[in-house]
Amino acid sequence: MIAGGMVHSPVGPPRSYDVRSACAWVATQAAHVRVDDASLQSLAQSLRGDSDPPAWGAPHLVEGDAETVAGWTLLLSAVNFCFWQDEPRWRVAGADGYMAMVQALRRAYDGGVPLARPAHWTRWSAEEFAAVLRGDPGGAPLPPMLAERHAVAAELGVWIAESHGGSALRTLSAASSAYEFAQTLAATLRGFRDVAEYHGRRVPLLKRAQIAAHDCGAALGDRAPLGLRDRSGLTAFADYKLPQVLRAAGVFEYAPSLAARVDAREELAPGCEEEVEIRALTVVSVDALVELLRAAGREVDAPRVDGMLWWRGQGLRAQPYHRVRTIWY
Repeated sequence: MIAGGMVHSPVGPPRSYDVRSACAWVATQAAHVRVDDASLQSLAQSLRGDSDPPAWGAPHLVEGDAETVAGWTLLLSAVNFCFWQDEPRWRVAGADGYMAMVQALRRAYDGGVPLARPAHWTRWSAEEFAAVLRGDPGGAPLPPMLAERHAVAAELGVWIAESHGGSALRTLSAASSAYEFAQTLAATLRGFRDVAEYHGRRVPLLKRAQIAAHDCGAALGDRAPLGLRDRSGLTAFADYKLPQVLRAAGVFEYAPSLAARVDAREELAPGCEEEVEIRALTVVSVDALVELLRAAGREVDAPRVDGMLWWRGQGLRAQPYHRVRTIWY
């Protein structure tokens, strides 16, 4: 199931989604999260010396024909969400979180499971899916939200089969840009329609739809369809890791009640005001960092700055990230 239970339902009918303007509006209304401009300037200064995020590579699937790489990467994008756990955590080949998912899908592909074929996702059972994602002994046997991951992958596979003849590469080639591909995912598939409601207005965030477009382009490299190489419209991928980094850098200041809940590792309700503000101000802050870095002579875009911050956050323990059980990130 995609909606219900711990997961909040998509809001509104399919439409065009303007992430930037919606997030900028939330920033004018925010009562729980504040951006400190001086800390933003300091963070931009420190990022000037950071390396670009590592190139896409192993254990991701990068070898093989473009169709295979596209299919494998789209599946990864479909199931890439909500990894936070207390111990014992789900681990695969010693890795946890996102990299555990990469390891699990790579292990299954190398073992002969036809994961790169969207038609396979439409008919595999929950039990077969669980076997693909089995964890290391001694840890959690499976990641959280297995049923939701299974449903999102199946929905994506059906769409590719019905609309693009089962070809992942043809699906990607139909878009004129990475941003348009993200828009198409969100408009077509409930499992990618990451739209919250805030003060009576719809606020699209589209984390997974945008990162799917970005990651498919990164995985394919020079073999990516021309449109997919244009990622100029993409925003930051608003999740729980970037806000943790921004808060640790002093950029984000949480209201006392929100800070206490996050620090106590208390779950926030999906789609609550606090969560929408955290995610929307992440998009706004990354765009501000892009402008500051460009003014300093470094040519970057939002996905690149997102990646720089994400890598800074690996191993960060200064303050917890906010916790929400959701399919959106």
